[in-house]
Amino acid sequence: MPRPFFHAANFFLAIAAALTVTATTARAEGELVVADQRGLQKAVLQASKADQNLPYRVRWVEFDAAAPLLQALGAGAVDTGVAGDGPFLFAWGAGQPIKAAYWLPPRGAGHTTAVVTGEHSPIRTAADLSGKTIATGRGSIGHLLLLRLIQTGAIPAPAPRIVFLPPAQAKAALDSGAVDAWSTWEPYVSLNLVQNHGHVVADGQTVLPNNGFLVATDSALKNKRALLADFYRRVSDASRWAENHQSEYAAILSRQTGMPQDVSVAVAKELISTPGPVNPSVVQAEQATLDAYRAANLVDHGGSVAAAFITGFAAP
Repeated sequence: MPRPFFHAANFFLAIAAALTVTATTARAEGELVVADQRGLQKAVLQASKADQNLPYRVRWVEFDAAAPLLQALGAGAVDTGVAGDGPFLFAWGAGQPIKAAYWLPPRGAGHTTAVVTGEHSPIRTAADLSGKTIATGRGSIGHLLLLRLIQTGAIPAPAPRIVFLPPAQAKAALDSGAVDAWSTWEPYVSLNLVQNHGHVVADGQTVLPNNGFLVATDSALKNKRALLADFYRRVSDASRWAENHQSEYAAILSRQTGMPQDVSVAVAKELISTPGPVNPSVVQAEQATLDAYRAANLVDHGGSVAAAFITGFAAP
């Protein structure tokens, strides 16, 4: 078996020590420390007023991508946060003490995860990505999309060269022409399409489950289960409100995140879905996600994918 070019466990263990210094803050009584990506969850809760009259304190910590968010979860610096299935299972496969407790269904249409190019790029199909240089985040849902496109033959040999960059650097590399494409997720897909007039070359609709999850630490699931259950219920209520008030949600999303209004409108359409407890069919679908990482020799967790999830999550 070839030596893995990257091993997930080493990546997460390398940063864990730096984060443990703040781990005790996540254990405060009556406080839930919530990790957010680009302020998206906070915005929908504020817009819907689902964050009012909380019987506990919510302290938000913002990240630009799922990978550092999951690193903070693994170190115990936060209690819960939202992540796509790919980065979540990548982190769990590296041995992080986390589980997915609530499910964010895919929208079914759109490009929540996609390979994008610039406005004037000649690349138009997945096959055109053969041998090209593509930026994405290490262990991200964008990384998973590339693996699946390669494994299914949608991107034929020779395989593209993958350059691992955080979102801001990946965007700059695409804008400057340093890379040919960027495999990314919302809100970055809409940012590229609306603001930069870029193109979607391939998306995850046929090769990925495209699920999102509210992920929690084992410690929070044990010691703060009632708080988590109440918070997840509020996220569900907020999402139902957003489905019927997309323009209002987009407006506060723009104010909260600093995204242009037209980008926020596009992001709102792509991301709104009503969360609920994980069910067995969702777990079964995620076997393909874990298998993709195993086939690429990126994780060596030998356990069943079912161990990564809590089905039917409810208050104690």
